[in-house]
Amino acid sequence: MRKFRPEKYPTFSEALKKAWKVAKFNKEIADRRAETIAYHEAKKQEAQELAARIARIESETAARIAMEVEAAKREREERAAKVEAECLAYGYGRGEHYSSFSGWGNYCGD
Repeated sequence: MRKFRPEKYPTFSEALKKAWKVAKFNKEIADRRAETIAYHEAKKQEAQELAARIARIESETAARIAMEVEAAKREREERAAKVEAECLAYGYGRGEHYSSFSGWGNYCGD
C-alpha cells in the first residue's frame, strides 16, 4: 500500500479499502489474462482465416471470369469461322453474309 495521503483519503480505513479494491482488481486482471490472450489470439486467427477465404474466393472469381472471357472469345471465333466457311461454300465473301440479310445487299434490281 502506498503512503497514506490525508488530502486524498480522510481516514486510514478509506485508504486501506481503496488499496484493497485496487489489489482485488489487479488480481482479477491477472486471473483473466490467459483467457483474454486466448480470446485475442482466436480473433486474430479468425481474421487470418477470413482474409484467406476472401483471397481464395477472389482468385476463384478471377479465374472463372477469365475462363468465361476465353470461352466467349473462342465461341466468337468459332462462329466467325462457321460463317466464313458457309460464305465460302456459296461463293460469297464474309461481308455478303452480313449485308444480304440487313438490306445492304449488292443486288440493284433487274
